[in-house]
Parts: sequence; structure tokens; C-alpha cells
Amino acid sequence: MQSLPAIVSIIAPLVASGLIALLGTSWGERVAAIGIWAVAISAGSALVSLYQVVQFDPVLVKLSGLPDAVAPIVLVDRLAAVMMVLITGVSLVIHVYSRRYMQGDRGYVKFFSLTSLLTFVLLSLVTSGHLLWLFAAWHAVTWLLTTLLSFNDASPAARRAGRTTLRVQGIGDAALLCGILLLYQAFGTFDIPALFQTLKAGAVPMFGAGTWWETDVVSAVTLLLVLSIMTKSAQFPFHIWLPGTIEAPTPVSAMLHAGIVNAGGFLVNRLAPLYGLAPDALYVLFVIGALTALIGASTMLTQPSIKRTLVYSTMGQMGYMVMECGLGAFALAIFHLCAHGLFKATLFLNSGANIHKARTEFKLPEQHTVRDATGFALMPWATGLGITLILPLLILLMAHGLVNIPLFEAQGTTIFLFFAWVTSAQAIFSLYRINAVGSWKVSLTMIAALAFIGFTYLWAGESFTHFLYPEPGEAAAYFQAAAWNEMLFEAFVALAALAIVGVWVVLYAKAHGFGLLLPAWLDPLRTRLYVAFLNGLYVEDLLRALSPRSTPSTWRKRAT
Repeated sequence: MQSLPAIVSIIAPLVASGLIALLGTSWGERVAAIGIWAVAISAGSALVSLYQVVQFDPVLVKLSGLPDAVAPIVLVDRLAAVMMVLITGVSLVIHVYSRRYMQGDRGYVKFFSLTSLLTFVLLSLVTSGHLLWLFAAWHAVTWLLTTLLSFNDASPAARRAGRTTLRVQGIGDAALLCGILLLYQAFGTFDIPALFQTLKAGAVPMFGAGTWWETDVVSAVTLLLVLSIMTKSAQFPFHIWLPGTIEAPTPVSAMLHAGIVNAGGFLVNRLAPLYGLAPDALYVLFVIGALTALIGASTMLTQPSIKRTLVYSTMGQMGYMVMECGLGAFALAIFHLCAHGLFKATLFLNSGANIHKARTEFKLPEQHTVRDATGFALMPWATGLGITLILPLLILLMAHGLVNIPLFEAQGTTIFLFFAWVTSAQAIFSLYRINAVGSWKVSLTMIAALAFIGFTYLWAGESFTHFLYPEPGEAAAYFQAAAWNEMLFEAFVALAALAIVGVWVVLYAKAHGFGLLLPAWLDPLRTRLYVAFLNGLYVEDLLRALSPRSTPSTWRKRAT
């Protein structure tokens, strides 16, 4: 029976959660084994389900015994199968890690029961083929996240983080519910596959026909769902709940940053046929994602705390992911989501060891002197500058049709190359700052990094995109829906290329002791900007000021 592995994968964590709650009093900390084995079974079943979906047709199971309008539907297509493997894999690592990490905590049993339940809810979310049940899982994630963030109820900061999360994500949950009800009113179904079939048939109902605010249902709903994506995936300014996640136990932070915060990217892909008909919503997603990526990355660079650095790193990466969705690169967003989930879970689980090491093995940072012209490593600098110009040059040539790489539509191809270029530029900057003596080694590593990242993105652009969206022309249609004006797109790529070249010029000037000819008024402005980003653009302080339970003495308190 093809549906059996999928059902086992979903149900196993739920059974474990119930057993842990039931046996916790008598078994004590031994209940951790129940959670670990259940999630291991779930992960194995998810892998089997992925194999079956690839080899055969998607799994579609409608549970009987309830009216058709509210009967749950289990939909395991390639998207859901990939997400199931990611969720269960990360959850298994976190369960094993938590067995010793939470040892001795008075909430040990409660913690394992809640994390198993959270795994079940996340699996229900990604496999729901029914809009109402998708909302139920989406909202359940909010409540479970709130409970886990306030797990240490003796900490005022943890309780405050839980309240903030509930308020912010409650806004997005309400937006999702309104969007789903509007879809039902317009199309008369909560069944996601049936909804997609109706959309393929053609006519889309209109709101406000004959008035100045006339718009189609799909555009109105997708714009409404943008709010839900912003809250769950920590887009500016709804990221205000994210810094509070460091108040939760480290495994909770890892689960959140590796899985839950990625829900916005999943929602866009689950409702991809809707967003494929709503270019305005895609443009909005791009602008929001770009702004969030810029603010998150800038704030990350100013943070003195390891965990706050990771928090704002997640914010920047989520902006990056939403940007990809806004460009129609839906499969790339899922690829990014999976890579970020595995990477960020590892960083959070390892953060405690690094913090402990910093506290117990204190030593001053290595002192670096400014290199003069004779000590300037020309080879890695020239290599870095040269290879970071290769991709933007190729992108501009492709935009003019002078180079033809037959992946998808021209702009879709250049989008993949653009993100490959930005990622490789970040890696190359990091390599250059190593200050290694063997400059030729750094240069070779830069070239290898460019080749690896470039091939990875091209693989994501062709193989992985075709894997998620095998229907001919489907992925290209999403790129076409999100397509920019050609001149605007070229200008954006050229501006980004100039910014990268500017950074290399600054690095060269610093290495040679040259001062940049900048106006004097920029120095105090730079200081003010640094302080503003250090304080998260004061968004958290504004929230505390507006909170009815806050007092002036608590406005400036900050989690560390």
C-alpha cells in the first residue's frame, strides 16, 4: 500500500507524544527513548515515501467519516516528501541531542512530549491537501512554538518572548484564515488539488467588478497571504519575535531556525499555481525579501552575542528565500530552505559548546596589523575581483541574448546565475580575509568555490526544479509571471556588480593604507548606522514601549 509509509511517518511522532505524556510519571527521563525511536521510524518512513513518490504517483488519501467539506486530505507529492525528509531528519538529530542536553531539567518529560507533538504538526502541515487542515496545522505551530519559547516559565524574558510570538504570528494566522475563506467563497472548495484543477480551467472570479478597486480573487488572496508569510518567516518588520527565540532551550532554537521559520517558503510552493497567476504578489515578495535580507545581514554583522548573530543571520537568509520566491524561483527557495535548515540546526546545536569555551578558555582575539603595499597579497585580491566579475558579465550578456544557455526562459536562467554569483562573492570575501601566507592556495580555493557554487545552483536550476515541478512548462510559467522589465532587471544586476567591485576597491585601499575620499559628514552617519543596526533598528525597543506591561526601565533590556 503506497500510502502506508507516509501515514506511519506522520502518526509515529503523535503516538510518541501521547506515550511520553502517559508514561512520564513512572518512566522519568527514560521516555526520551520513545521520542527518539518514534522519530527514527518517522524519518525512515519519510525516505521510503520519497522514493515511492519519485517512482510512482503522488499519494492522495481522503479520510472518511466526516463531511466532504472538512474531511482531512493527506497529499504527499514531491514537495511534501522532500519536506518530510527534512523535518524528520532535523527532528531526529535534535531529539538525540536533547536526551543529554535536557538531563536534570524539571520539564524533561514535557519537553520531549512537546517536541514530538511539534514534529507531528509540522508533518501534518506539509502533507495537508485541505486548506482548513493546513490552517489548523499552521496555527497549531504558533501555539506550540509559543509554549516552547516560554518553556522556562521562571524567566520573564522567556515569557515575554512567548507573548510576542503569539501576538505577531497571530496576525499572520488570521490573514491566512481570511485568505482561505475567500478562496472557498470564490471556488467552493477547500480541496487543494481540486482548487488547482479549477484554476487551470480558466475563469477567475473578480472582487468589486466595475469599481475602481476591482481585482481578481487570486491577486487579493495572495497579497493577503503575504502577511502570513511575513510573520511566520520573520520578514521585516514582523521579525520582532525572532530575537526572543534565544530564550528557549537550544534544541528549540535549532528546530525553529531549521524548520519552522522556513514555513513561508513552503506555503508559496504549496500554493504555487495561485502565485503563478499573481505577479503583483510576487513583486511585493521580492521587495520585502530584499529589504529583510539587507537589514538582517547588516544587523548580524554588528551583534556581540553568538546566538543573536545566528538569529539575524536567519532573518537575512529568510529574506533571501522570500526574494527567490518573488523572482519565481520557487524550487530554488526550497533548495535554499533545505540547505539553510541543515546548516542552521548544526550552528545552533554547536553554539552552546562555543559559548562555554569562550567563557572557560578566555583569550584575546588574534592581533592583525594593517598590511602595507609590500605585504599586500595581490594574487588573491586580483583573483577575487576577477572571478566575482565573471558571473555578472555573463548575466548581462545573457540578458542581451548574446549567450544562450538553454535552461528555462532567459530571465529565469539569469536569476539562478545571479544568486550563484552573490553566494560565491560572499564565500570569496571570507576567503580573502583569511590573510593566508600562501596566496596561491587562497586563489585556487576561490576558483574552486566559484565552480562548486556555480554547479550547485545550475543543478538546482535544472535538475531540482524539474524534480519538484516535472510538468512541462510549469516552472518556466512561474518565472514568466515574476519577470521584470528587461531594462530594470539589467540595471539591478549592474548596480549589484558595481557594489561588489566597490568592496574590492575598499579592500585594496585599506591594504595599501589609502584613505577614501569621502565627505566628512559620512563618518558620524556611519557611526549612527552602526549603533542603529546594533540595536536592531530599535524595532524591539518600540515593541516594548508599546507593550502595556512594559515600563521605561525595561525598554532598554536586551537578551544576551
